Amino acid sequence: MCGIVGMLDLHQRGRVSPSLTRAMCDCIRHRGPDGEGHFHHPNVGLGMRRLSIIDVNGSEQPLYNHDGTLALVFNGEIYNYRELRTHLIEQGYDFRTDGDGETIVHLYEAYGVKLFEHLRGMYAFALWDARQERLLVAVDHIGMKPLYLLEQDGLLAFASEVKAFFTDEQRIPARLNLNALDTYLSFGFQVGQATLFEGVQRLPAGHYLVAEKGAYHLHPYWQFGTPPLNPPQDAQDWVEQTRHALVESVRLHLRSDVPLGLFLSGGIDSASILGIMAQEQTESIQTFTVGYQASVPDNELHHAQRIATHFHTQHHERIITAQDWWAGFERYIYHEDEPTANPSAVSLMLLAEDTAKHVKVVLTGLGGDELFGGYAHHRSVPRLLTAQARYGKFMRPITHALHGVDRFYPMLKRYRGLGAIPTYLPNVLRVGLSHEDALLRTFSYDGMVFSDGLRQSLYGADLKRIGRAPIQEVYHHIIQASQRDNPHNTALALVANTWLHGNALLHADKVTMAHSLEARIPMFEPHLIQLATAIPPQVRMQANKWTLREAVRPYVPTFALDRPKQPFSTPIRGWFERELKANIEAILLNPDAKTTPLFDKTALARILHQHFNGSEKHEEVVFRLLTLELWAQRFEVSV
Repeated sequence: MCGIVGMLDLHQRGRVSPSLTRAMCDCIRHRGPDGEGHFHHPNVGLGMRRLSIIDVNGSEQPLYNHDGTLALVFNGEIYNYRELRTHLIEQGYDFRTDGDGETIVHLYEAYGVKLFEHLRGMYAFALWDARQERLLVAVDHIGMKPLYLLEQDGLLAFASEVKAFFTDEQRIPARLNLNALDTYLSFGFQVGQATLFEGVQRLPAGHYLVAEKGAYHLHPYWQFGTPPLNPPQDAQDWVEQTRHALVESVRLHLRSDVPLGLFLSGGIDSASILGIMAQEQTESIQTFTVGYQASVPDNELHHAQRIATHFHTQHHERIITAQDWWAGFERYIYHEDEPTANPSAVSLMLLAEDTAKHVKVVLTGLGGDELFGGYAHHRSVPRLLTAQARYGKFMRPITHALHGVDRFYPMLKRYRGLGAIPTYLPNVLRVGLSHEDALLRTFSYDGMVFSDGLRQSLYGADLKRIGRAPIQEVYHHIIQASQRDNPHNTALALVANTWLHGNALLHADKVTMAHSLEARIPMFEPHLIQLATAIPPQVRMQANKWTLREAVRPYVPTFALDRPKQPFSTPIRGWFERELKANIEAILLNPDAKTTPLFDKTALARILHQHFNGSEKHEEVVFRLLTLELWAQRFEVSV
């Protein structure tokens, strides 16, 4: 596990100096405090910071082939590296290390860009092929290891974190990408390839980039929802094969030369991983849970403690106060790179801080909801698509007549009975919208957080001029990539291509690596993904995550299996109204705030005052604006 950086001079003018990649590496030292390595050529520079997990005393990077014509910097883990080594040695390849990264070098020698078919792991890597004068840059199938791209004046740079682009050595100023701002405000995070940093893009999950002969091109090698070759035939077969695939994945993810533990919530996903770990390991397992010194209905502490007690783990808890969370939030802004308004991610970062004091690797239960249909969208989206087909033309006049009612939602949220209207009415009105507009608004919770009325009053002239065209174009491509024959499978793909890629996986990487902690996600092993996404909806949707629950029944106690799904959230509503109110007002009501010129000042002041005096509820809007402002300050973004 590492952080990687690099640069290629597409014009071959010899403009890549060693000091450039060294400065970039210095920015991400937290990702790899155990070592550093560099490769330099006048037109190519590669750098990495190492967190030693496998072959701790070897596998120094860059890694090379036998004649030095291939150079690799690599971030992540290849979990099936032992099997790949055996296979490659049988083909005549010699290994100089006992680590997993060298398998990538020899797979490229053997299979070229078809090497991805053989990899089971999480990774971002860059490989320089001197013979072909070709740079290959890639991220794993689902995007567990992020990689960012920036091209300016023929210099193509890449890095595990955006901050590496803005070193003093490069003298590249950070500018706001105004075209992406409505997307952020709508979702609370960024979807698609663009970021809020002008010119900076993410390398999409399941893609590789080839740069040669002065140009570069993206190529896909994986699609979410590709079915297995021999799918099971009945419900029990699906359960048994899911069990087998999950157990195998956990076994692979336990390969480590350093201590590891588990992030444990009170839910079925992490309990499933723990139950299998308990069967595979003889030593006591260390588990880690976060909770709050506040009254919240879904505080995980009690439920996690009960599961930990059942499995006799060494259990650790991190209890967060409002002031703890705020201090963590300010650090989170830096480590997350992109403004992502996810309060739970801040809590996870604070948990990672404690966890890193005990272990170097932690497994997580992320992915159970995304693969096995655990979110509300997995049920509501098929209902929406079915209702549109049946009643869409009848609902259009009603939807048109009630256009603009969303401006009353924040006020209605104050009242017990009427407060349900902003939750349920938007779902009804979307039936009368176009297919793509309805899905966009569903996945951005439009009306419940941001709305057309809010945009019309809040956005300044530049944002109004740009309008919603950029987000509509981005989501058009997401919908096209997610379209399946069955609406339940469309919903599954949309959740992955929106929430998972734009939020969950990014913060899972960033907040753990902020403390030099490797997070592993067994649910996202590629064979398991193929199997889970092919489960027929009539099997998958019998009950919440039915296939997963039945698959892990031999490993997990009944009290954990039968617990209804609960979201994991933070008590920011209460904190924003009480303990943290003064902090937020001081930032957002400051007339010199960096992002104030983006908005109508009168409307912004009105929204904030209405929220803080309790006449309307805008806590999620406030959080998105707050995150945006602190991000602009921290990275000195020109707006």
